[in-house]
Amino acid sequence: MPAHRETWPLVAGGAALVVAFVATYFLFVRTYVGQVVDERAFAGAADQHDLIYRLSGAVLGNVPYVALGGGILLTLVIGAATRRPKHIVVALGVGAIASVLAELAKHVFLTRAQTGATDLLSNSFPSGHATVAAAAAFAVFLVSPPRWRPLAAVLGGAFAVLTGILLLIHQWHRPSDVVAAFVLVGACGCVGGLALVVWRVPRASRPARSLPAVWWIAVGSGVVALIAFVVIYVTVEQHGSHRTIAYAGGSAAILAVGSGLAAAGNRVFRRIS
Repeated sequence: MPAHRETWPLVAGGAALVVAFVATYFLFVRTYVGQVVDERAFAGAADQHDLIYRLSGAVLGNVPYVALGGGILLTLVIGAATRRPKHIVVALGVGAIASVLAELAKHVFLTRAQTGATDLLSNSFPSGHATVAAAAAFAVFLVSPPRWRPLAAVLGGAFAVLTGILLLIHQWHRPSDVVAAFVLVGACGCVGGLALVVWRVPRASRPARSLPAVWWIAVGSGVVALIAFVVIYVTVEQHGSHRTIAYAGGSAAILAVGSGLAAAGNRVFRRIS
């Protein structure tokens, strides 16, 4: 198969994810309505049971160590066992670049508009924790052989989504922060895929199987997130209302984007050995 058959989905996907990142920023960080949606989800998370809050804090405190230590270790072990040195370099490079870009975006390049929607004016977009979790999941996915990538996509996507929802429950981040982190890692992953194609890694003799169930999860949770967004949009002046709906919608959005990217990544990389 000609190389362009494998590069165009990566180019198109990367470009679409960059647009999605910018659109998410302008909608949820720079506009009044977007900030209201985010803040009501943030407040709704505060209403959750105290036990969940305590457990989420305990888990989140270990996410950097699990993602960095466990992710790097698994990447090196799997990559070495399957003799994929190029994949190791690209996987670790994607993780490093995504993490640096997230911190630069949050602390240097992007600011939170003062729209009057909230008094919390510090910028937290995108989430560094969610970026690290998603980057670790992608690294393990990339170095896995094609026949194991669907499993790696499901498990890695579940880890990233769980981290993202716990970040919301513990009120470390707003939903858009997590969504943006996933999108950022996805865009960097597309660049990593292009690097492997340019590096002339072999094509997979047997493409990875698709993940229809994960696609359905992404679509279903996306519909839930959209309904919640509409509810908050039409009641935007009813301050503090529908917080539980906003929280459910924010969690659904994290699940939709995380599972959608897992399924899409599995599809895009299905012929790259």
